[in-house]
Amino acid sequence: MDATTFTAFVVAAIPGFFTPGPNNLMLMASSAKFGFRRTIPHGLGVAIGFALMVVLVGLGLGEVFARLPWLEMVLKVLAAINLLYLAWTLLGLKIKDQGAGERPLTFLQGAGFQWVNPKAWALAVSFVAMVVGSGPERFAGIALVGITSLVIGLLSSPTWMLFGERLEKFLRRTGGERYLGIVMAVPVVASVVLFFL
Repeated sequence: MDATTFTAFVVAAIPGFFTPGPNNLMLMASSAKFGFRRTIPHGLGVAIGFALMVVLVGLGLGEVFARLPWLEMVLKVLAAINLLYLAWTLLGLKIKDQGAGERPLTFLQGAGFQWVNPKAWALAVSFVAMVVGSGPERFAGIALVGITSLVIGLLSSPTWMLFGERLEKFLRRTGGERYLGIVMAVPVVASVVLFFL
């Protein structure tokens, strides 16, 4: 892969990682609810899980969508159900007052969510299509896209986690903490709407 192609990939990837989407909104909400430190396993699961997904798509898993186009709608519906449930729970958000059974997502849950996240699939397939050729350098291209995705993901996840934690502190300081759940739930519901546009 030449430097121009790699640069184009990075320039295209950064907005994909840092713009609002299911992963980033879930990390923001988790950090606001449970704190930055307790959300770290979830954040690592997102970053590592997506990088692994990119590698597997590069190795041929992306062909599944070409052969089974209806699968994209199934993933959208599953992700929408998950996110609407998240929005519902956010509406009852009590700052630093979680029930005994509540906890943030684990590393494996964060990584596993990638497989029903339409934005993750769209990014993984487009990244691979943009960078990975069919020649003898194919495996090197897959490795480079996977490593680059991991690095950018490890920068993106904590950014959204920090944002969630700071938002919670700001609302608590200004007396607006009772609105935190609504502030968090609205973009989550908006992302579900965008899935189906």
